[in-house]
Amino acid sequence: MKPTKFFSFVLLITAAACQSPAPKVEQPPLIDRELLFDAPEIAGGQISPDGKFISFIKPYKGTQNIWIKKLEEDFTAAKPITADTIRPIRSYFWTRDGKYILYSQDKGGDENFNIYAVDPKEAPAAGSDIPENRDLTNLKGVRVFIYAVPYTDPDAIYIGLNDRDKAWHDLYKMKISTGERTLIRQNSAT
Repeated sequence: MKPTKFFSFVLLITAAACQSPAPKVEQPPLIDRELLFDAPEIAGGQISPDGKFISFIKPYKGTQNIWIKKLEEDFTAAKPITADTIRPIRSYFWTRDGKYILYSQDKGGDENFNIYAVDPKEAPAAGSDIPENRDLTNLKGVRVFIYAVPYTDPDAIYIGLNDRDKAWHDLYKMKISTGERTLIRQNSAT
């Protein structure tokens, strides 16, 4: 190694060693686990298709249920529209015309989901805090899947039911206003 290269190398190493260490940067505080993993106070907010209401999931009598309020109202004015005290309602959606809120729920954890409809503008049922929740499928031991919600027919949804054969879901068109089902396609192994 030539002396000038060696001298340059030693000078570079010496200069690097003489540098003062970077100042210690204060780390931000850790976020509490409860904040990240606890059930939220309010979740699943949605605006109705007509833009007049806000719906969301919040505890009612200790269990997650669907609440609604007018857009301009404070959250303290919100009213529950479901009142399940055993199983939390995890998700829901508005129908395309905004007339109903639909959600699926099982009974006691059996994982056989039925589809329910509630008219959020309806007054509470007699002797109740909430409007009537209609079980559109009203089946026991049958699992329901919602496949599609057509834009062209706001009173219809396409659902899969395994009522004929537990292994296969047949495709039905269901009227939300009446619960009437029409078989569209029977599913089979072949």
